[in-house]
Amino acid sequence: MSRAARDLSFPAVSPTQLLARLRSCSHVAFDLDGTVYDARDFERPALAAVVAWLRERSGQPLEGLEGVLHTRRELDRHHPGLFDAALQACGLPPSWGAECAERFRAYPGTELDSAPSLRGELLELRSGGCHLALITNGRAELQQRKVRMLGLEPVFDAFVYCDSRDATHLKPAPWGWQQLRPWRGAAAVSYVGDDPVDAQFAATGAANFLGYTFRNPRYGD
Repeated sequence: MSRAARDLSFPAVSPTQLLARLRSCSHVAFDLDGTVYDARDFERPALAAVVAWLRERSGQPLEGLEGVLHTRRELDRHHPGLFDAALQACGLPPSWGAECAERFRAYPGTELDSAPSLRGELLELRSGGCHLALITNGRAELQQRKVRMLGLEPVFDAFVYCDSRDATHLKPAPWGWQQLRPWRGAAAVSYVGDDPVDAQFAATGAANFLGYTFRNPRYGD
């Protein structure tokens, strides 16, 4: 499912409107990528770094590859094998795919130091007594690095990293909710996310779902 198709499921909501909807909630959990910040702010420079490495290693110009990878990532971020088809189309060894993925995950992401996000709105919710949790799919070390770069460590009361190395932990499986039992208790919970997997995850945890996609204005959409 494309990013555009995903967004059709969720009416456009501004950060101010989202904040207004959440003010009365005592417990709110958030997705990270695409929800708290614009995932493109990490993924585009990370993919550019991988393509630069591929050009150096292959000695080929690989024109258009970066755009192909951007599109592929935005079409379905939940599907593995981001680099496989692109490598094949360029006539490059499929064995390079694992190293491409590792370089993508290892990208330092220093751009996130100054990237816009929901941090201000989240701090406002927290100051009003709302309990906040973050639940995100992905390699734990990568997601933790994003959290640090975005300055989110003081924002949330609980963090759950649904590490992709164990498929039973990935949303929409219930594992993430199980980790949040001490944080949640018997309270009603809302879950904010940007795609149908997040909606399914909310249903798994009997949480109220709010669809929200964060956009960095510099992309013009």
